[in-house]
Amino acid sequence: MNTRVLFVKRPVGWVDPSCFALEACDEPACGPGDVLVESIWLSLDPYLRGRMNEGPSYAPGFALGAPMVSRVVGRVLESRRPGFAAGDLVWGFLDWALRSVVPRGEGLHRIDPSWTRPSLAISALGMPGLTAWVGAIELGRPAPGETVYVSSAAGAVGQLAGQFAKRAGARVVGSAGGPEKVAFVLERCGFDAAFDYRARDLDDALRETCPRGIDVYFDNVGGPTLEAALRHANVGARIPVCGMISGYNATGDAGIRGLQALVSKRIAMTGFIVYDHVHTLAAYQARVEPWIRSGELRFHEDVVEGIERAPAALVGMMRGEAIGKRLVQVTAFPTAG
Repeated sequence: MNTRVLFVKRPVGWVDPSCFALEACDEPACGPGDVLVESIWLSLDPYLRGRMNEGPSYAPGFALGAPMVSRVVGRVLESRRPGFAAGDLVWGFLDWALRSVVPRGEGLHRIDPSWTRPSLAISALGMPGLTAWVGAIELGRPAPGETVYVSSAAGAVGQLAGQFAKRAGARVVGSAGGPEKVAFVLERCGFDAAFDYRARDLDDALRETCPRGIDVYFDNVGGPTLEAALRHANVGARIPVCGMISGYNATGDAGIRGLQALVSKRIAMTGFIVYDHVHTLAAYQARVEPWIRSGELRFHEDVVEGIERAPAALVGMMRGEAIGKRLVQVTAFPTAG
């Protein structure tokens, strides 16, 4: 029997495990032109919360009673499509299931076997990494000596955004929730300064860590953190807006105060979605993979084992319990020999 995770209830406010159900189901059949994939890692991402709502989002909403879907790294078990062979490591947007069929192999991508590990395809060398690069470098445009502030700095995107800005010569400051995350940002990711936003007044913390003001604010959270960054932004600051996770589980829109600073300080605030930049993924991977291989770029994958734990792992990530990129390992990683 196969096993999959279904989306069964739309959340009101915070998502919880009752929104999902684990189902035993028949093994999928591989038809002409199809590819049968065994899942190894499932990607858990904050944007999945928006797809649980009833209404428009930048990605299609989940249907009740249907399997959850996200980026998945897997191994080809059977292929009836040229270009894929049994044993290939691949990634694509697949069901949360032990095994699934990809009709005609559409949207399935082979993973470079020379990479140090295939999970990179959905972490540092996948959409989280490309998101960090686009926001921090292409939109933020940090110059040597400027101050870059990254919220959710210990998250999948934030940990890389700060390191990219650091490589560009900027002074990098991060905020994260809890002393363990602050230590990770400072010691593992090499930020110049960091603070626990749960334990500090935001204005006091930014005055201390950004004494020359903020030139680039990489926004992952919105809410009061964005408001504080606006107060401490310099004239001509750039604010790439990657996400606003502080409001994803809210039942209303509290709004953002202080937006008049956009005019008085001539701030450029730009929202972006990584899917508009997918055409640059191969070039990003070619640039960054050597930094990962050499150890110049650090990142952490927070792995939870077992498909049955995927719903709780997603809820926990939304509540801030993960460090780095959260993945669910469904089956053992295949090793040579």
